[in-house]
Amino acid sequence: MILYHHNSSVCAAKIRIALAEKSLPWESRLMRLDGDQFDPAYLALNPAAVVPTLVHEGRAIAESNVILEYLDDVFPEPPLRPADPFARAQARILMMRLDGDRGIHYAASVVTYAIAYRHHLIANASGEDRAALTKAVARNMNPKSRAWLENVVIEGIEAPEFTAALTQFDDLLADFQSRLASSQWLAGNNYSIADIAFSPYMIRLDLLQLDRLWQTRPAVAAWYDRLRERASTAEVLDWYDPVNIDTLTTRGLACTGAIGRMLDRERTP
Repeated sequence: MILYHHNSSVCAAKIRIALAEKSLPWESRLMRLDGDQFDPAYLALNPAAVVPTLVHEGRAIAESNVILEYLDDVFPEPPLRPADPFARAQARILMMRLDGDRGIHYAASVVTYAIAYRHHLIANASGEDRAALTKAVARNMNPKSRAWLENVVIEGIEAPEFTAALTQFDDLLADFQSRLASSQWLAGNNYSIADIAFSPYMIRLDLLQLDRLWQTRPAVAAWYDRLRERASTAEVLDWYDPVNIDTLTTRGLACTGAIGRMLDRERTP
């Protein structure tokens, strides 16, 4: 198996976790995402020009949640989907929340850029002048990302998109708290594909110093501790560039006060 992935991609990290859980050997094709995703050879594998792409027996499979299910179909041991039909349905419902134009994956992109990655573009623009930043966004981001994130890059955590994304995560973790109050894992009492799918997002929130989202949610905090104890979860952080980790944590620390006040306002009836 060959996995085309990127070191800090949350979607690619899911697949590395699943491969580790199943002890499957794989070959790495690490993408830079600096334009190499538009190489004709890669577009032939993944016309959407995103990661991850899994190539198995000469056939390419794209879309991270689809790849997770494919791996469980082809390599059923140990199983990663719940055996109970209701629990399996719950896993699917949870994973559906990740996708779409305004899903959790979108929200993760918003909070990451608003807090941290916008500063790379500010440096590229030599400052926060709106016109210069708009040009930097056009030079450095693909059209889909620009449509999502241009205003976030320009306004940072003051952008209304950031408040909406933060609230989206707060609502998600409120749901997790409810689910985890009666089970060890998101879709029942066994670790599953649902826990894998959300692990990289939790780590991203943690790096961004957004652990306030679960400080008053003990079941979520305990679940996250269990995730971090699994050897497979190293497949997320171990691939991160240390420079990216420093950017996420440093910029996150700088915003904790303002974000805390924002959360308090949004939670007030």
